[in-house]
Amino acid sequence: MTGTRYPFRRYERKPFDRARCTECGDCLAQCPVLRMPEPEARASVAALLRTFEDDTRADARAERVLCDCTSCLACNLVCPEDCRPANGILDVWHRRYRREGLPVCARYFLPHSRPNFRTHAIARFADDERAAIEDWQRLDPVDEIFYPGCNVIASPYLTFSRLFEGIIIRGGLEYCCGEMYFRMGLYDQVEQVARKLTEYFRKLGVKRVYGSCTACLNVLSNILPQFGADFGGIEFVSSVKRLHDQLASGALPITHPLDQTTVTVQDPCHAKVYEEEYYEWPRRILEMIGCRIVEAPQNRQTALCCGIGSGFSHGAAYGKRDIIVGQRACAANLRAASAQRIAVYCSGCLQTQSTAKYVSWTREPVYHLIELVQEATGETPARRHRKLAFDLLSGTLFRQEVGKERFFVPPIA
Repeated sequence: MTGTRYPFRRYERKPFDRARCTECGDCLAQCPVLRMPEPEARASVAALLRTFEDDTRADARAERVLCDCTSCLACNLVCPEDCRPANGILDVWHRRYRREGLPVCARYFLPHSRPNFRTHAIARFADDERAAIEDWQRLDPVDEIFYPGCNVIASPYLTFSRLFEGIIIRGGLEYCCGEMYFRMGLYDQVEQVARKLTEYFRKLGVKRVYGSCTACLNVLSNILPQFGADFGGIEFVSSVKRLHDQLASGALPITHPLDQTTVTVQDPCHAKVYEEEYYEWPRRILEMIGCRIVEAPQNRQTALCCGIGSGFSHGAAYGKRDIIVGQRACAANLRAASAQRIAVYCSGCLQTQSTAKYVSWTREPVYHLIELVQEATGETPARRHRKLAFDLLSGTLFRQEVGKERFFVPPIA
């Protein structure tokens, strides 16, 4: 799959286009997770199409797709007819949720559930981390902010750097962008988040929002407006691009280049649909600071999800085994590059692949792009990943509910 390029397509809130589908099977043959042989892919597409029409009678082929899908949206790019197969899968999950609810094990991972895997880790934060996220919840008016999103809130030490000097950070777990709901097909919850964030940004009076998380950037700028958000007058800006410009201009002098350090890049799922070739920006930064990039077999548009997406399907519902399988698959893909370090530019990927070290054979250290730039500009990163990963993993192992009960997500106020 390395080197394959597909048309860039943003997510559109439209149903699967059955009339245009030729049942070629490309969506499943080129799926980063499934990678089915062509005959199997065509047969599975035929089964999936029947399920799109009536999901109460899915057969084993369709169920495999519906359970293993990580909703990374790659199939929407792969489809030669632009039929939006990922939308069809999300629609099935949405209908099943409305009929059946979710298995109780999913509750521990939902952004607005209390407690959840993030609140478990936050309760064990150091004093400086706790003070930071408390300050970020202020609601005094401000024109320009860095929006941390749930994943940076769960790893606030990433912002303990001069790279964030002069930047006002605002956000809280209650102001999650709703990405996890979207990728689970929980459309009602996405609409509720859209209303909540519309009100939140209006309270702040913000005009420009920087974000380092590609998921947040894509959800805020493209997805939530299709679910009712009104962000008129707000500009959403990539802090990765801002970082690139600071390095290029000399505003951040490179004093300690990482000469020929080999790095492989983990691309987050939203990078392929946020902006055309957005995944090249982190690579440019890495080259600027002296790294030599060694690509993993699956990268860019066909990159594997870091592992959390393996819990998004209606059938998986964040089951421990499913997430561990996804983490191991991603770790194996990155390990195949034989690089000295793994670089991520999503703090969610950082957390998931740091946790993967406890459940896979991965030994290469995982670094956020911010940390690598810190090193190259003479700073020493905090590097608190190990403790955070342990807290996330232990919380999931011992606090996640188990059982056959099901539930419906309470309204997001």
